[in-house]
Amino acid sequence: MSTSMALDVDTGLLDVSGRRVRPAVVWVRHGSACALMAQARPAGSVNPLRAESWSGFLRQVAATADTALPGGTLVGPGQLVEARRLGVRTPRTVVTNDVPAGARDVGAPTLVVKTPDFRLFEPDRLGWQACLPSVVGPEAVERDPGPAPGVAGERPVVVQEYVAHVRELRVYHLDGGICAFEVRKPAPSSPMTDPGSVTVTRVDCPRPAAEAVRTLCAAWNLRYGAFDLLVSDTGEAVFLEANPDGDWLWFERKARWHGVSFMAAVMVRELFVRSTS
Repeated sequence: MSTSMALDVDTGLLDVSGRRVRPAVVWVRHGSACALMAQARPAGSVNPLRAESWSGFLRQVAATADTALPGGTLVGPGQLVEARRLGVRTPRTVVTNDVPAGARDVGAPTLVVKTPDFRLFEPDRLGWQACLPSVVGPEAVERDPGPAPGVAGERPVVVQEYVAHVRELRVYHLDGGICAFEVRKPAPSSPMTDPGSVTVTRVDCPRPAAEAVRTLCAAWNLRYGAFDLLVSDTGEAVFLEANPDGDWLWFERKARWHGVSFMAAVMVRELFVRSTS
């Protein structure tokens, strides 16, 4: 980066090319070292030390601000444990590098095998094939542990119970505001392999889904989050995951509705007013 930046840890002042500011609201998105390396252009131009240095710098800037987004939250399958503790239904899940054994532990007639957030760590689309989520039966896993997880021992993956559902939702939480999209796709990997086959529709968020999202955000002190949920035939919300860095532009373009961008702008403005008033 050619811009000169310095953070005075004692005073909390941020110097950007000679201009000093006091951070009021800081929203760090995809700021992990792995994400910075994966998104670097040209590919490979950011080494691990540089990525971790910038990631640490961004965390420190956020720590000096009166308000930092997205807020605190768990990441990975640990979210499922907390969600169940809070009374939100989740699928039975095992994280393992032995997919057949994981499938036996889950014990469901249909399974989902996936590598979460792989696009943050694999910038080359040619490397996505071994990471794509798939829906399989236990007998198929026993015959062939691929393609999603690769061979046993290569890396841990998520083996999860497939939950029968009538709707799939992407729900956004923005400082108490809720908006939802209904997603229909032929297969779990369709957004990556055939995005044209995916339909996204702006919908009113069903009450059970909204209650689940607000329950989790309150428990995790999460101002912003992108939630993936299923709705069963009885109307029950099933929580899959929450992404504190989840993007929304792709969903907005597909739905031809840009309310999340508007809500995000309003949220940041209101947080700034609160922090500076």
